[in-house]
Amino acid sequence: MNDRMPGLRSLGPKSALALALGSTLALAACGASAGTTNTTGANASLTACRVTAADIKPAGGGLATATQTAGISGQSLVIDGSTALAPLFQDAEKAFDSANGTHTSITPNGSGTGLKDVEAGAVQIGLSDVFAAEKAPTGSPHAYDDLVDHQVAVVPFTLAVSPDIAAKVQNLTSAQIVQIYTGQVTNWSQLGGPNEAITVVNRPTSSGTRATFMKYVLGGQSENAPNAQTAATSAQVAQAVAGGQGAIGYDTAGFVANTAGLSPICIDGKGANAANINAGTYKFWALEHAYTKGQPTPAAAAMLAFVSGSDFQSQDLPANGFLGVGSLSAAAKATHPAPAGS
Repeated sequence: MNDRMPGLRSLGPKSALALALGSTLALAACGASAGTTNTTGANASLTACRVTAADIKPAGGGLATATQTAGISGQSLVIDGSTALAPLFQDAEKAFDSANGTHTSITPNGSGTGLKDVEAGAVQIGLSDVFAAEKAPTGSPHAYDDLVDHQVAVVPFTLAVSPDIAAKVQNLTSAQIVQIYTGQVTNWSQLGGPNEAITVVNRPTSSGTRATFMKYVLGGQSENAPNAQTAATSAQVAQAVAGGQGAIGYDTAGFVANTAGLSPICIDGKGANAANINAGTYKFWALEHAYTKGQPTPAAAAMLAFVSGSDFQSQDLPANGFLGVGSLSAAAKATHPAPAGS
């Protein structure tokens, strides 16, 4: 991970004032489910909406018990891919192997790697935050056409900030986030916040979380903030932001809600909860995919059946900060249409 030495780019007093005024005028109104409202003071746009860890974590949750599947005892099951989805399968692994006498191995190494490995036959299940068609190699648009998509969950993502600025940065507009992640703004004072350099934490280009962030928050623009830290996994993002100064990063709502010191923030006045997702007003979320090459092997089929079962969906999903695919409204689905060829 890179050392925290974010570059500072002065926009001058007139430009800084224009950005602060523009940010205030562009702010979307806070939804009732997002938290409290503060509309006074120079930093009003940054504190106009507040969301807490409790607000973004689904209620309830526990650990489901797997039942035995005939004929798979002693078989090995290898899974890798999305670091956002891996914790859900790691929960499943314990109960599944205990019930079946199987040997499951799960490696969180990014959606792009998961898709490449399942296509190559190196793993039986490849985990991804994005549709395979969106990660197909350049020049080979049909490279993953033989992969079968098993959609197992919905993951809400959120931006979060470090403890030192949590009281002063609680909401950002999409325009402000673009300015931060494209390097146009490098100090919180340029947005009306504290005079502190912004430490940007992002994910590698293989990450499905990064692809989702660029598509639905940055409007398709690429991340190029100077001296940004790159965290390999969702867990490392949480650690880097929680232990940083002036830090901001994007992560799953589950990791943020369960990491001490992390403070989730609103995007355009909306927090990362089910109500806002289903209203179609909060778009930083993704379907979670478990891909197999063709039809799954017996052990993979049994694992997918367990993860998709009602007990696991009602217990382990909320315990890990996920939502059920069946809980999505038509308005939510309309904001995330499947790409052609999916």
